[in-house]
Amino acid sequence: MPKQITHHTEILNAIRSVTLIDELVDSHNGHYTYELDLEVIAYGRNYTGKKVGPYVTLFVYGEGEYVIREGQWGGNSFYILVEGNLDVYILDKQTNTQRRVDAVQPGRSVGEMSVLAGALTTASIVVPQGGQAKVLKVERPALRLLRKLPKFGSALEATYREYGLKRTLQELNAKSGNAFSPDEMDKLMGMTGFRVFGKQHVLCSENGFIDRIIYIKNGWVRRARGLGSGSQISELMLEVDQGIGVDFLGSGNCLGLEGLQGDDHWHFSALVLARTELLEIPLALLRAEPKLCENLLATFSKFSGSDDKLRMDSLTDRMVVPALSKEIETGIIDATNLLVMDMDKCVRCGNCSLACHKVHGESRLLRRGIHIERPIKPHSKSIQHVLAPEVCLHCQDPECLTGCPTGSIGRFPGGQIDIEPKTCIGCGDCATQCPYNAISMVPRKRPAPAGSAVGTWLMSWFSLAQPSEPPPVTATEDLLAVKCNLCNNTPLNPAGASKKSFSCQENCPTGALVRVNPREYFEAAKNSIGFIYRDQTHAIGRNIHKRDPLAIFYHLLGVLGLLIFSAATLWGVDKFSLDGRLAGTWLTVRWLTGFVGLAGIALVMAYSARKQVYRRRAGALRYWMLIHGYAGVIAGILLLLHGGRRSGGLLTSMLMVSFDLVILSGLFGIACYLIVPRIMTSIEGDPLLFEDLKARREELCETLAEVDISDAQLRQLIEGKVRRRFFSLKYLLRQYLRREPLARLLAEAREEFDAVPLNDPKIRRRLIEVVEATATLRRVDALIYLHQLLKLWLAPHVVTSALMLALLVVHIVQVVFFTLR
Repeated sequence: MPKQITHHTEILNAIRSVTLIDELVDSHNGHYTYELDLEVIAYGRNYTGKKVGPYVTLFVYGEGEYVIREGQWGGNSFYILVEGNLDVYILDKQTNTQRRVDAVQPGRSVGEMSVLAGALTTASIVVPQGGQAKVLKVERPALRLLRKLPKFGSALEATYREYGLKRTLQELNAKSGNAFSPDEMDKLMGMTGFRVFGKQHVLCSENGFIDRIIYIKNGWVRRARGLGSGSQISELMLEVDQGIGVDFLGSGNCLGLEGLQGDDHWHFSALVLARTELLEIPLALLRAEPKLCENLLATFSKFSGSDDKLRMDSLTDRMVVPALSKEIETGIIDATNLLVMDMDKCVRCGNCSLACHKVHGESRLLRRGIHIERPIKPHSKSIQHVLAPEVCLHCQDPECLTGCPTGSIGRFPGGQIDIEPKTCIGCGDCATQCPYNAISMVPRKRPAPAGSAVGTWLMSWFSLAQPSEPPPVTATEDLLAVKCNLCNNTPLNPAGASKKSFSCQENCPTGALVRVNPREYFEAAKNSIGFIYRDQTHAIGRNIHKRDPLAIFYHLLGVLGLLIFSAATLWGVDKFSLDGRLAGTWLTVRWLTGFVGLAGIALVMAYSARKQVYRRRAGALRYWMLIHGYAGVIAGILLLLHGGRRSGGLLTSMLMVSFDLVILSGLFGIACYLIVPRIMTSIEGDPLLFEDLKARREELCETLAEVDISDAQLRQLIEGKVRRRFFSLKYLLRQYLRREPLARLLAEAREEFDAVPLNDPKIRRRLIEVVEATATLRRVDALIYLHQLLKLWLAPHVVTSALMLALLVVHIVQVVFFTLR
């Protein structure tokens, strides 16, 4: 274990001895030039009673001790060697041994690239045998202060560019089987520039002169053909001009290789869509090395799909282009662990948010966010409505880390972005920096949850009440930042678990919600990534929206069980009759069907018990839902056959009727779950919560109430035509049957009432205002009715289930009593 030196004088001397950061202790007229920064970096400072810093600690490492280990997430601190030496080792994958490749001299920093890039460490830093090293450990928050120092700022920028260039070329060479000789690598290093561009930067214009080769290290570029010198493009242009071709390029793609093949002009324009790092090789320098040109052309062509002639044609699908563009521009495509909801499967039950609340004490998942409509396959008419809710994406380059003054938020050993509550001071900087509204501030000291009796817990199985919303956070002091931490340090993910489990995904009853690798989930984006970067991601989830083998297995098992039990029962009734004894025993077909039906009912009721389990693994709720459905149908058929042609007494007849009602209400619920969400997503545009719709309805009603209808003609039009037109059942059904966009409905309504003769322009404006508000109100009503329909079946299903269970107990007691008597 390294020995920490806590004496402040030694720490200041260590800083003074390192040229890279010695400006921090410069003084002028007896005072430190950067006195405030030095205080928080070296000593720490109290803010409203909470400690911030120190950001620098001094350690002495002994021989053989690791400062950094290769392949680990070290994204929260880097190191500066003060005295001694450090060796750099990398893992040779062919021999599976550590190979020494370099040495670190005093004054040099290590690990800062992992901090800046949010990536795994690429080498191990070890103290050599027989030596020791004095090392400054610098926490991430110090970076924004140290960058003020001229020497450190320029050195950090130069190191970042040098490392990015060197690492990218080495990676390309390794992936190509060392196609470039050391001499060629030196020449490439000498002539290649490392560039960083922001959003909307034009890389090249169509028909312009090709003067360089561009290799995309990371980021996104949109190419367009058929725009001439223009770089802007709209969906309308795509609809009108079929000659325009568009595609998107990500990491690992290369532009300008045609310049090495005698083509002098760009055949497309290229626009940067997000922060993008590039390597640029001037053709003038490259052409002076014919052999290097030939080698580079062959090597880069293998990795990049940018010169595939079919690419730009394949992305002329008018739905793929805007969908992929939105995925890139919003940044969700660069998430390392993305939560997505297929809104065609989401039944708006809110169980995902409730599960998050149960596990963490507060929900870290808000069912609002980025909505994307995309074709399931290119040129397909089937549209998938995907919602990326407001929950942490665990970004590759997290903005939330930049403002934290204590470094409590950072990338943890598993690669996830998380918050250390012990060092969080509740300043809220991370919450304001996050572009996805994924970080919340909650009181640090929360009231303990009230315990519930066993009876209350059992009654909750049959409760029809909506889960109560947690009270809003009104505290302004002693706050704590919280966010999704992928359910780490919870019973859902015990030590040694073979795979990760997430409360929101596990407790979705329909499989609408899943965590994915976005570059795998959005296939158009995957095809835009160069081959060597295609599989580089931090977290990979199974895409159950595309294929769920376990769900298929349960479907097959359920159908097979239904056929086997039904056929066996019918065969037994035909051969032995319901009350005929089997093989001389006391068992009859009626007894067997009763026992199996009772077991089926017990299995059906297990679903209600599973719904109460949130804090431990109990199998995904979507599979329990399938078992619940199939077991209910099998039990229903067997018990119907169990009753025979005679219904029996009054209680038995009531039992059979209640059982029929349970089955019918359940089947109606299944039909609602399959049909209603698809209708809802096709007419609502961006997904809306039930609370949003109610608030919008109140707003529209207030708007209509405030319109001045004192004019007799206007009042007559509103009461006689507007209300009759838009509040009719026919207009309501039109919302569900035609599923037209709201903009089209409003345009049609305005056109219809624009033809009404009115002399006063003010009256006409009021009429159009009422028409638009009334038409919108009817759309909102249509969505509210769909939300209510998703829950309408639940009350009769639960009530008849409770009645059926009560009558079943009476029936069993009755049968046992008469049998024993």
